[in-house]
Amino acid sequence: MDLYCKRCGEPYDMDNVNFEMTTLERIHFKDGRGCPSCYGHPAPEKRPLRAKLQEAAEDVMGDDMDGVAAMMEDAELEFGEDF
Repeated sequence: MDLYCKRCGEPYDMDNVNFEMTTLERIHFKDGRGCPSCYGHPAPEKRPLRAKLQEAAEDVMGDDMDGVAAMMEDAELEFGEDF
């Protein structure tokens, strides 16, 4: 299951976030400052829907990242190509 960058919407597998990112990358990712793909670059002019949904899912689920990933998977199935 994937988690999405709250800044650019780039998907990252949960294992990648938890075990392969450096501590600093993981902090930036979870704080919404960006992922390894977008951190240090200008923010996108318009955030993708999946970035907004990731932020909302974290607001609802808190620290339950398994629950967040499950919600995002459901959203991807629901929205299809618009996701």
